[in-house]
Amino acid sequence: MNTPSAEILSPFVFSAYRITIKANDPLHFPSYKGSAIRGALGHALRRAACAVRNQECPTCFLFRKCIYAHMFETPPPENDPFLRNKNSVPHPYIFRPSQDTREEYAPGDTLSFDMILMGKATEYLPYLAYALILMGEQGLGRGRGQCFLRYMDAMGADGSMTRVYHSGDQILRGEGHPISCGELLEKSPPPERCTFRFLTRLDLKIKRKYPEVTFGVVFRSLLRRISTLAHLHGGTDCTRLDFSGLSHAADAVRVVSSDLSWEDAKRFSNRQKRKMPFGGLLGDITVEGELSPFWPFMLLGEWVHVGKKTSFGLGRYELEW
Repeated sequence: MNTPSAEILSPFVFSAYRITIKANDPLHFPSYKGSAIRGALGHALRRAACAVRNQECPTCFLFRKCIYAHMFETPPPENDPFLRNKNSVPHPYIFRPSQDTREEYAPGDTLSFDMILMGKATEYLPYLAYALILMGEQGLGRGRGQCFLRYMDAMGADGSMTRVYHSGDQILRGEGHPISCGELLEKSPPPERCTFRFLTRLDLKIKRKYPEVTFGVVFRSLLRRISTLAHLHGGTDCTRLDFSGLSHAADAVRVVSSDLSWEDAKRFSNRQKRKMPFGGLLGDITVEGELSPFWPFMLLGEWVHVGKKTSFGLGRYELEW
């Protein structure tokens, strides 16, 4: 399938990895592990990559050259007209925890989560592998139980797995096969009816308010996120996208059924030393109409998520048709 949007998005590629850790000590997690994993890995990467200690990233003279800053304090490009109305830009990663709500792991148990990397972040895989090893040594979860990096598998668009790291020899072998928009489109032609099944909470606000969730609302959030990711981390000329035309056309796609419901949650922010809102919508929304113009964004969204707090793994959905 070839659409104008698909052609424009074709340079945007990303890599996906399944990370498996094994517990040395008892591990204690909240039921949703995305925040704990992101926080622990961020601390470990800063320890591994930061050359200037005890200084805030934006004031550091290495800010725009630092691997940690690029990942966790992602600076917007200077004087970029495409990003002129954005106060912050999306990070080039997503940590996607497993769907189970298990909270306790005994020594010898394993735990897996996915890591999606975009743009330059894919070049930092060796640093991230080392940070994962440090994360296990520093301890993870409540009580800081120690664990170790057991496996790292590169994921394919078809669900295939290629092992790139094994704790037995601690050698990183290759980086896996990058996934492209074109590859996703080849495997999945657009249907006329489709269901978004939200697997993690959807936090979607417009002007600080939660709107009625229509296809247009979801698509515009996808359009903003994916075009920004592709421009910032994918070397893609997204000024060629027909933002106005796509946005208006999305309102013609109707909602057939919806059982979305709000799930309240909070997370503790180590940076701000307080609990932060972490709620969102879970459930299904089924839509029907001419989906071809939007299909590239919908398929990419299965991997890069939609809405806010996506780097923690929120806004994850699967498409069913």
